[in-house]
Amino acid sequence: MGLSDAVPGVSGGTMALVLGIYARLVDAVSGLSPALLRRAARGAFWRRVGQGLRDPDGLPAPCAPAPDDRQGADAGRVLMLASVAAGLLPALVLGSATLPGLMSRHPAPMRGLFLGLVLASVTIPVREVGRWRPALWLLAAGAALGTAWFVGLPERSTGRAGGEVVLHLARAADEDVVLTPRNLVLVAGGHGGSEDIVYAPARAVTVPAGVAEVRVEVIAGMAGAAGNAAAETVDGVAQSPVATASVSQPRALTGGRDPSLAYVFLAGVLAISAMTLPGVSGAFVLLLFGLYHFVTHALKATLSRGDPESALVVATMVTAMGVGLLTFARVLRWLFARWRAETLAVLAGLMAGSLRKLWPFVEHAPDGREVLVWPAADDPGVAATVVLFLAGATAVLALEAAGRKRRADQFPEASRPDQCPRQDSNLGPTA
Repeated sequence: MGLSDAVPGVSGGTMALVLGIYARLVDAVSGLSPALLRRAARGAFWRRVGQGLRDPDGLPAPCAPAPDDRQGADAGRVLMLASVAAGLLPALVLGSATLPGLMSRHPAPMRGLFLGLVLASVTIPVREVGRWRPALWLLAAGAALGTAWFVGLPERSTGRAGGEVVLHLARAADEDVVLTPRNLVLVAGGHGGSEDIVYAPARAVTVPAGVAEVRVEVIAGMAGAAGNAAAETVDGVAQSPVATASVSQPRALTGGRDPSLAYVFLAGVLAISAMTLPGVSGAFVLLLFGLYHFVTHALKATLSRGDPESALVVATMVTAMGVGLLTFARVLRWLFARWRAETLAVLAGLMAGSLRKLWPFVEHAPDGREVLVWPAADDPGVAATVVLFLAGATAVLALEAAGRKRRADQFPEASRPDQCPRQDSNLGPTA
C-alpha cells in the first residue's frame, strides 16, 4: 500500500482490496474515536492489546464484535492499524524517494506496470458484487466515466520555474523529431543544482531534419522555489529521443514559488480522501493540484538534511491526511453498512475509469491534456512496457489467488453467506 500510495494513478485502496483487508481497514480507521482514546488511557486496554498480539484469535471477529467486548474490538483495531502502519510508512518514504524519479525518466514502462496492477485489480470488486443488476451496471458506468474525465484533466503548471535551454545534438537529425514532456527529460547538476528536480518541454517542439541545435522552452517538473535554477545549472539529459552532445542554459530559470500551507492542507485532505477509495489515487490528486513532486521533494529534504521549511510542509500534509482520513473513513463505513453491492459497483467503476490515466503511450495537447495514442511500431520501449504490464497483472492475480486460498483454509464455512467469515472476505465486514 505504501509503494502504491506514492504513485499517481495507483490507489493504496486498490492494494488493500487485493490483499483482502480493505473493509477491515476502513472499520479500524472509522473506529478511532474519543471513547477509544479514553479506553487507551487505562492499563487494562493495553493489557488486552498485548493479549491480542500474543493470541490474535482471542480478539472479537472484526465483522461481528461482541457488543459487551468493546475493549477487545478496539484492541483489534489498534493492532490492525499498527500492523498496516509498520509496513506502509517505510514503503511510502521509500516510494516517495525513488518512484517519482523512475516515473520521470521511464514514464511508459512504469505506466505499463501500474496499468497491469490496476486492470487485474478491477476483477476483485466485480466478483464480490455477485449478481449484477442493471442499476449496478449504471452506477459502475457512471463512476467509470466520471473518473476517466477527472484523471484526464490537464495538470497544473503554476508555481513552476521555467525558461529556455539549448540542446546541442551529437549530429543533425535525419528526419523531423518531436520533443515532448514524455520523451525529453533534463536534469540540473551544475552550480549546485538538485539532480532530483527534472525539467521537460513546456510544449511539444519539432526539431527539423538537418538541424543540430534547437532552443526549447522548459518547465520544472515540480512547483516551488527549489525549481529555480541559475544560468548553466540544467546541463544533463536523463532521456531524449535524439543523441544530445550537450545542454546549455544561457539564462536563469525563474518563476518557481512555494504554495501556501493552507493550499497544501486542502490538497492533503482531498488526497487522503481519494486515497481511501480503490481506483482513485491520492498521489494523482496531488498531481492535479500541482503538489505531487513538491511534497515528495519536501519529504526527501526533511529526511535527508532536516530542512525546517520542508519539515513544516510535511507536518502540514500529515495533519491534513489525519483529518481527511478520520472523516472520510466514517462515510465509507456507513456506505458499506447500507449499500454494500452498490458501493462495490461504484468502486469497480472508479478503478476502471482510472485506467485512462495509466495508458503508457500519450501525446500532449497544447492545453496540457494527455491524448492517448497507439505505440509506434519502431518504439524500442514497447517491449519493456508490455513485459512490465504482464508482470503487474500477474503479481496482482497471484496475490489475490493466495489470499482466497488462505481465507478458504481459515474459514472453510465461508461459502455460507450468512456466516461472519464470509463477510470477512476481500471486502471485509458489511457493518
